[in-house]
Amino acid sequence: MMNFESLNLFQLASRRLQWLSDKQRAVSENIANADVAGYRLREVQSFDSYLDAAGFSPISPEAEVSQVEAGWGSTISGNTVVMEEQVLEATNTQSQYRLASNLYRKAHEMVLSVAGNR
Repeated sequence: MMNFESLNLFQLASRRLQWLSDKQRAVSENIANADVAGYRLREVQSFDSYLDAAGFSPISPEAEVSQVEAGWGSTISGNTVVMEEQVLEATNTQSQYRLASNLYRKAHEMVLSVAGNR
């Protein structure tokens, strides 16, 4: 388990934004391949495991993407992407991204205010 005390707010927010971006990319690829026979659903690793893998690196790496078992089912062609599930994932990821970016922006404004630059 990652020691959150070792990351500052900006590093943690930056990693969260990178992870959410990678998650949105995986969901977009799933949606784009929803009609491809044999395509297997792909998901990014959990945020906790992403933080563990990133360690103390100053650069946020890309999240690991892997094939997973069918979430809500599969088609007769073997495709395991369910559009309704992916649309919900995309909407949820977008909301999380908006929240994380707003928190990042507010923390930045707070630092500038304390420093007297605002």
